[in-house]
Amino acid sequence: MPVSVLAGHNGRMRLALVDELEEFVRRGALWDAAELAALIATLETDAEAEGDAIAGLLTQTLRSVGLRAELGEIPIRVANDVEGIVYPRLWKIMEAVRDDMPDGELRIRVEVFNRRLARCFAAEQLDGRW
Repeated sequence: MPVSVLAGHNGRMRLALVDELEEFVRRGALWDAAELAALIATLETDAEAEGDAIAGLLTQTLRSVGLRAELGEIPIRVANDVEGIVYPRLWKIMEAVRDDMPDGELRIRVEVFNRRLARCFAAEQLDGRW
């Protein structure tokens, strides 16, 4: 990950990218590997080309969902838990961008997203589901 994604102020997330995130959520495309990969690629492109650190941070979060899916079948309960984290958290990030909230607030929202998703995956592992 480029250093610019981790430190300093970033370029603002493009509203067109926010619209793409919204459509992804509306379609409920989280478990479609091709759609998830396309969204991650778009976020990576924006992170690099636009200097958008938030897009770069989101790629890591969404990539973890894809990696979990590659590990094997996801129990319905876990899939529901993950969706219950991913979709609302993406909405909160989209809302923050549209409301022109400061970079720090966006980063906090992504960090909360990361923590909740990590706890979900950790709970699944502790339960011996995978």
